[in-house]
Amino acid sequence: MNCLKCGSPVGNSDRFCMICGTPVGQAAPQGGQPAPGPAQFQAPPVPVNPNPVPPTIPYAPPTMQGNCIVIPRMRKYRIVCPDCHSVSEFIKQDDTPGFPCNNCGKAYAYGGQALFYRMGNGMPSCAVMPVNIIIDGVAYGEIKNRESVRIMLSAGTHVVGVQGASFTTRNSKSNQFQIVVGPQTYNFAFKVSVYFRYMNSDGLDFAVCNPEEVPNI
Repeated sequence: MNCLKCGSPVGNSDRFCMICGTPVGQAAPQGGQPAPGPAQFQAPPVPVNPNPVPPTIPYAPPTMQGNCIVIPRMRKYRIVCPDCHSVSEFIKQDDTPGFPCNNCGKAYAYGGQALFYRMGNGMPSCAVMPVNIIIDGVAYGEIKNRESVRIMLSAGTHVVGVQGASFTTRNSKSNQFQIVVGPQTYNFAFKVSVYFRYMNSDGLDFAVCNPEEVPNI
């Protein structure tokens, strides 16, 4: 055998090359290139999901302070201001029963809440159909596909429902429910789903559900 560095003959019992002193079996091959080392393991790249699904926030029940409802912090709510009549959506920042209007800044206390959950629909014509929440004949804004909405309500009797908002679905109305908000009945929940009707405008299914069935609220 020959030395891997200088090429001089090396005996089988020799530990070093007698010409250049290179340890046998550890020298670089001729040409000055380092001897190949053990192959290194390279972990495969971790695949990245282009459409990650956000975590679902479990339902958190409200509490009552006297006759006024208080929702947990960092939970979204929607109101129609009694003063300026604008629709406001905000995130609760404290533990008080006050819910300020984003437009005029005035804060109001409410006696209860109504939760709305639009169940996801994969059919494109149903998923993109605009749907408005209607309470006492007043539009409380749109509820989108797979969205949850919390509406703050004053004490008393209310009629709740949903209605299609586009030109092709403006005649699509759901059944309605009458609810009475008070100290003992302050938490209501509803599910909305859109279904396809052949040769007709899409239909709306509106039903009562348990508050625990409404996610991210």
